[in-house]
Amino acid sequence: MAWHRTLAVALNRINGLAALACHVLLMVITGITVAQVFLRFVLNNPTSWSEEIALLCLIWFGLLAVAVGIRRHEHVAITFFRDLLPGRIALALDYVAQLAMACFMFTVMYYGADLIALSGVQVLPASGLAKSLLYLPAIVGGVLGMINAFGNMVLRDVTLAEHAVEVTNVG
Repeated sequence: MAWHRTLAVALNRINGLAALACHVLLMVITGITVAQVFLRFVLNNPTSWSEEIALLCLIWFGLLAVAVGIRRHEHVAITFFRDLLPGRIALALDYVAQLAMACFMFTVMYYGADLIALSGVQVLPASGLAKSLLYLPAIVGGVLGMINAFGNMVLRDVTLAEHAVEVTNVG
């Protein structure tokens, strides 16, 4: 089953790039905010564009981070009740959770596309950037989140099967 290793490597690389983008965006947000505070309160000469750019970076950061969190299983989960259930039911509940995340990310993507269409050729007033850049992360994050949720479901079966074979071979 070499295809699952290829899939896992591809997903991990894509998510690694998204995580790197999140790190860069966080540094940009911090840099812009610190510069704006300095310019406003020390030099009394604030910029007009800094809040828009920081907001744009924050939206990209948030939606990419949600998608990466799906792949890494880093979202808040209440496992107390799941852990009380028999193994097959608990596993089914995990699949339902991944499917729910995929459906949610599809909804984010779907309505993000609507917002892009509604924004048309509008521009942000201070920076002059296209307003659609505020909604594009919904599409990118939505697609990545869906891919990650489905990838988690596919790779979970393979990982569990491999683990069962390894345990059988050891014993």
